[in-house]
Amino acid sequence: MADEASGGKDENALSRGQMILFGFPSLPHAFIAMPLAIVIPTFYAANTTVTLAAIALVTSLTRIADAITDPMIGYLSDRTRGRLGPRKPWVIAATILCAVSIFFLFQPPKDTTFVYYAVWSFLLYFGFTLFEIPRSAWGAELSRDYLVRARIMGWVSVFSIAGSLVFWLVPIGMSYFTGSTELGAPSLTVIAWLYAILMPAGMGLAILFVPAGRTGEAAPPTLRQILRSLGGNGLLHRYFMIIGAWGLGQGAYLSVILIFLSGYLRMAAIFPFVMIGFFAIQIACMPFWVKMIARFGKHRVWAFSLAVDAATRPLILLLSPGMDSLIGMIALSALGAFLNAPANVTPGAMLGDVVDYGILKHRTNNAGNYFAIYTLLVKSTMALGAGLAFFTLDGFGYKVGGENGAHANMGLLIAYLGFPAAMYLVAAYFSWTFPLDARRHGVVRRKIERRAQAAAAGA
Repeated sequence: MADEASGGKDENALSRGQMILFGFPSLPHAFIAMPLAIVIPTFYAANTTVTLAAIALVTSLTRIADAITDPMIGYLSDRTRGRLGPRKPWVIAATILCAVSIFFLFQPPKDTTFVYYAVWSFLLYFGFTLFEIPRSAWGAELSRDYLVRARIMGWVSVFSIAGSLVFWLVPIGMSYFTGSTELGAPSLTVIAWLYAILMPAGMGLAILFVPAGRTGEAAPPTLRQILRSLGGNGLLHRYFMIIGAWGLGQGAYLSVILIFLSGYLRMAAIFPFVMIGFFAIQIACMPFWVKMIARFGKHRVWAFSLAVDAATRPLILLLSPGMDSLIGMIALSALGAFLNAPANVTPGAMLGDVVDYGILKHRTNNAGNYFAIYTLLVKSTMALGAGLAFFTLDGFGYKVGGENGAHANMGLLIAYLGFPAAMYLVAAYFSWTFPLDARRHGVVRRKIERRAQAAAAGA
């Protein structure tokens, strides 16, 4: 049944071992993705001479740089040709650049200057781009099978979540030596070394044993063809509607989660343990969601999880502030982790299917460009969602760390519950009605393969 839905047996199907090798680099990558966004700015403000204004400036400039580098890397990786294929040279370069940058950025001297922070931040963010976009396109090209593609993304997600889990466990393990669970200099040094050991080893095995993927059925695109493909792919536009709405809601939710937990529920002390449990549950439930995708389709599974998540979030209002509500908080956090797990798999797998549709319609492989715009859209919508959340808090007069009345707390509830839930429901609608299901993708796949066979016979 899986082969019929996908359009036949995939002649380049991967073994489970190859999927694991492909997914493993996501684990060390998650080591640095989370501290770079959450820990490093605060660490520099508290332990170096770099000012908050300088940190804000660097953060803003890196987001502007993303608007240039993300599409550039997508375009160049699509046009790369060589013995290693179009994606592997880029992830090799990313591994080297990130390994060097993380050692300097995560271990600054006391007299660190703005220039030091800016240079190594830019280089590490650029290394992210070199890794994330070509790696995502590589994953989409490893198999054109509808379900195999979901399994590949499932392994990527498992290792990525495991990396985030390890990140939160490092300071707890280090407390035996440091006497504190604080994410300070010793923990950052351990994370840097873990990356330097695990990422080159894992990436090396992936380069050696995972194939380059199926890229020969379509020509590398010219700039004109890229623009035509971006403008003429209606499925891509609908997909970006899902991502845009989800990104706005996710950005608002993540930006105020700690504020809500500390200011409203008075449970800031358990935040690291909530995150550990969150990631552990996501790893445990991933096989379940992959099975649901095989039965109901990627778009329907994601839509269901988004809608139920939006509907159940207000249950947290039943909890009273204080540690007496700890059991209820743990239960709702576990439910949230379970419902959020499909978002680790479905976006990348769905975009891979859209890439196939673009290959059929425009006869060019725009995987790198599509994933570059996806990456940029996620970054920008999450940043915008966070900004809207903080504007809401400010508009209602909410004081972080201070006393707040009913009116101010209403602003927090809108930012944490109302706006994210509304955006999730919009994303759920567009995802539920997304037209490229397993059967239709099978039609797309068969047409691409027949055209490639005809071209080979004619040559």
